[in-house]
Amino acid sequence: MGVILMSKPFERKTYLALALDPVYVGTGGYRLGRVDNTIIREPGTNIPKIPGSSIAGVARAYTAMAVQSENPGKQDKAKYQRKEGDEYKSCAGKGGEEGESHCGEPDCEVCIPFGFSKGRTHSSFQGLAQFFDARILLFPVHSMLGPVWVTCPFVLKEFGERAGEVGLRIDSGAFFFAEDCIWTDLVKEDEKLNLGWIYLKNKKNKRKKTPLSGEIPGLGGEILKRTVLVSDRVFSRVVNDNLEVRTSVAISPATGAAEEGALYTYEAIPRATLMWFDVVYNNPKYFGIGREPINKDINWVRESLEKGLNYFQFLGIGGMNTRGMGRVKILNLGG
Repeated sequence: MGVILMSKPFERKTYLALALDPVYVGTGGYRLGRVDNTIIREPGTNIPKIPGSSIAGVARAYTAMAVQSENPGKQDKAKYQRKEGDEYKSCAGKGGEEGESHCGEPDCEVCIPFGFSKGRTHSSFQGLAQFFDARILLFPVHSMLGPVWVTCPFVLKEFGERAGEVGLRIDSGAFFFAEDCIWTDLVKEDEKLNLGWIYLKNKKNKRKKTPLSGEIPGLGGEILKRTVLVSDRVFSRVVNDNLEVRTSVAISPATGAAEEGALYTYEAIPRATLMWFDVVYNNPKYFGIGREPINKDINWVRESLEKGLNYFQFLGIGGMNTRGMGRVKILNLGG
């Protein structure tokens, strides 16, 4: 009896993202604290993150831009346009009034990965790409030996099996590291190293290797050689005490000087932070728009979306993009 081979209903891909600039994804208003405008954090750990919704929204706009650039005849329009008779449809953003400007075609490189919803015609599609939050894997901190990248057992355990998928290896002993000290090859056993203002002793390390090893796609292994493992209890403190904090002020157009009472501060995830996030790609063969099938495969969905992810390194994500913030390079596109 023959075996029927069924293609997978979905595939997950883990992306590594390196912050080329400080990244600011704000909470949407002023908060009490050391800065006026704070960034989004995970409630349980208080560690900053980039929400999956932010990644999805920006990726959709950039994918539309990338697809438009591949269609020179449509470059007179502000967003990606698909022609339906004499009418152009805008597939980026919300799709205009009640979403009717989304084309909703089964071969659209924007509507199919990201979805659409048309209120008047009652046509909608969820989208075949599911985005998850970008979380910090390695956080840069200054020390007396220069820059080091800090992580902790909780973060490595969450990253888990994804390490092998992106060419990295995790020492299983790191999961059981729970002392108020550090584990690194940068200093000798029992010597101390400062992480910002915190001064901690190096754990006796008989393994003689860093807890995270291998090569980061596009970066090699240099960052990993400067990795420092701290306890879960200390990691949140190290991260929050070493965020980038900037001060801005509104300028009066009449005097060219700072306006009184217009000074404010904001924080950001610093440059050189290494983050990771998942995208789950659903197989188009299991979906359709109305009675019309989507005659594409998972690779087509991924390749369409990655056109937009590639633009992150040029156009950025989050706020303050015109003030030198937001660029993020996705390191493992393709493949």
